Amino acid sequence: MNTYLLIDTATPICSVALSHGAEILYHTSETQASGGHAARLGVLVDEALTTMRQHGLHLTAVALSAGPGSYTGLRISSALAKGLCHGYGIPLIAISTLQAMAEGYRQLHSTLGAQDRLVPMLDARRQEVYTATYDHLGQVVTAETARIVSGAELFDPEMSTGYRYHFFGDGIHQPEGISAGEYTRDESFVLSAQYMLPLVQRAYDTRDFVDTAYWTPNYLKEYQVAISKNKVLAQ
Repeated sequence: MNTYLLIDTATPICSVALSHGAEILYHTSETQASGGHAARLGVLVDEALTTMRQHGLHLTAVALSAGPGSYTGLRISSALAKGLCHGYGIPLIAISTLQAMAEGYRQLHSTLGAQDRLVPMLDARRQEVYTATYDHLGQVVTAETARIVSGAELFDPEMSTGYRYHFFGDGIHQPEGISAGEYTRDESFVLSAQYMLPLVQRAYDTRDFVDTAYWTPNYLKEYQVAISKNKVLAQ
């Protein structure tokens, strides 16, 4: 059976899991309040690897939530994951953060059917969200994008044709004017690294690996530096 180290730092939650087969042997999630991803990710990964050694296991691959999401968080997990893959001589698997969210939502809601559409939403700042639409099986309906949300039509042009939409994630406070179709909102949903396991196993079975040397996270939009007004006035 395969053993995977699963990492997510695309959101304000730093999450690490260790799986063996279909079993999660280790999992923990922490907020940035405890020191931020840079301070905590290495500690959590070390705890996961200690658990692995205690079980006499060896890593098969490292998988990480690949974005979109926090620029800083994605860079931190990318650097650490690449270092581990080089050190262990194992492949790196990159899973879309939005797809991982959709998979997690599916795991928490076993009664989803063909009429359901899943719309994970991450706060992208500047009145934007990172979002995509998935069907009840986790297949892509509309592609990932960063956009200003002003109405339901921006998610799926078929929203008014009988589907039930599930908006979830820390970005759902952004959309306004959603009136067409049936929908639910869940701001409490939090992405966990362990949710990625089925997607990681599928990627490993199809050898869907990324180039450890040259792969970069999916930032989806260019990084914008905020300049302090005090600095501008001082110039």
